[in-house]
Amino acid sequence: MHVCLLPAEILLDIFAIIHEDYISVISHGTLAALARTCRTFKEPALDTLWKHIDGFDPLILCFPEGVHDRDVLGLGKLTFIRPPFAREWSIFSQYAHRIRSLTFEPSESDVIDDRIVQALISAPSLTLLPNLCRLHWFNDQECFIPLLRCLLVPTIRSLELRSSSSGTFWVPSFAKSALLTSLGARCPSIREFKCVYQGDSEDNSDIISDAVCGSRELFHLETGVLNTQALCHLASLPSLKSLYFRTYNIDSTQTDGPEFISQINLVHIAAPSLFALAHCLRNIRFLCCRSVALDIDLNPWGAPYDPLVVPEFIVSFSKHFSPALEHLSVSFEPPLFSLEDEDILADSHFALAFDVIAPLLSLSRLTKVDLDWICASAIDDTSLKRMAQSWPLLQEFYFGSGCRWLVPPSLTFIGFIYLIQHCPALRTIDMTFCACSVDTDSEPFTKTIPNENITSIFVGMSPIVDPVAVACQLHTLVPNLSGVDRFGPLLDVDPTPQFRNMDEGWAKVDEFLTVLNTAAKMRKSVG
Repeated sequence: MHVCLLPAEILLDIFAIIHEDYISVISHGTLAALARTCRTFKEPALDTLWKHIDGFDPLILCFPEGVHDRDVLGLGKLTFIRPPFAREWSIFSQYAHRIRSLTFEPSESDVIDDRIVQALISAPSLTLLPNLCRLHWFNDQECFIPLLRCLLVPTIRSLELRSSSSGTFWVPSFAKSALLTSLGARCPSIREFKCVYQGDSEDNSDIISDAVCGSRELFHLETGVLNTQALCHLASLPSLKSLYFRTYNIDSTQTDGPEFISQINLVHIAAPSLFALAHCLRNIRFLCCRSVALDIDLNPWGAPYDPLVVPEFIVSFSKHFSPALEHLSVSFEPPLFSLEDEDILADSHFALAFDVIAPLLSLSRLTKVDLDWICASAIDDTSLKRMAQSWPLLQEFYFGSGCRWLVPPSLTFIGFIYLIQHCPALRTIDMTFCACSVDTDSEPFTKTIPNENITSIFVGMSPIVDPVAVACQLHTLVPNLSGVDRFGPLLDVDPTPQFRNMDEGWAKVDEFLTVLNTAAKMRKSVG
């Protein structure tokens, strides 16, 4: 069959491949040439060429030369010499209806001037881009809000509002608030919505919550603080699969908090403190959730966490999340590895006992556990064995290694062996323990099947004794291990004897692992 006789759907696929496989300038030129080749190619080639645009300058340049120009002040902005006539707007419409995706960057203020904006919001058509499905609006300037209003059409499925492409928030204002309150009516079929609308006023939470309550087909939501009404609305949506929000407090007087019954793939909650997070989890339930990530703001002037609050947090978490949970990650922002206060790092009061962690053992389907921020120095080998037996599906394990804790660990190499023995799918281990020689002729060493998935481990601030024996034991248990990462020595800190030669000891382990791996490869090649 001649290429010109192919169905339009196949031509669209071919042109999409051309568009994706070449750099932007080349693909645009190729598609434009294809559109001029024949009538059969014209429509599918133009549809592909105009499917996504960055900014409005490509559309403005479609007007005749006598309509647009560069400003006379030498700033290079596009401007209109005069308002476009009706017949000229028809040229604009020939391309505008093809656009499915638009990205609007902060730099647009350097590209188009006020005349362009005034003309666009006064276009003859009630919908500027009638088939727009995805809008990424990375701009904070009030002068462009009327233009944004014209772009919010019923066909929108994905909407992201931020101050810049690299920023997180959309800075609140009255004009933006007015726009958000009408979002449900303007875009009733939104499935993906990203807008962290955050400021000093509590009203901002009500504004974004009202917008969320107007959306009934949400699949993915990333936003800031939500009130209880919005959370209850989200809990009623069977379509919701991914949720990110920030919490301060949920009304502690309520007796029936939101209960998410439908399957959610990811829940991501940010909180200003561990106490606020624990308070939130007391009033919200996720009965069918696969993955959860919890972010806590680190207080730069105080203790990283209150050891008395951690038990309440873990109990609330274990009760209010599904036993089918697969991924658990709790982290601080910024991460605790930046903490260098010796008085805090050496304070044994931060060490959490096994009883604090024990409620999490009921989550037997976990494949990822990230609790690297805790001080795990009070957890011993027997306790870690129970954890490993409770989480046999573990693939990633981050435990007590995310901070330079100077409290000597109770865990030894025996605990490391238990992990390898009871969690055969492990591929990542980040853990602090006392690395030492063990009896390799008795259990648990002799009963442990080597793990070939792991190629590197992170040992944080792990003390080490007898690096040669440790390297041999590691090579036997983890034969593909190529190296050991760890924290470097703390400057201007006089650590206890266990930590003084830590870096040198692990450097020797790396050297011996290199020799052992080389010898293993030689034996394999000879065999």
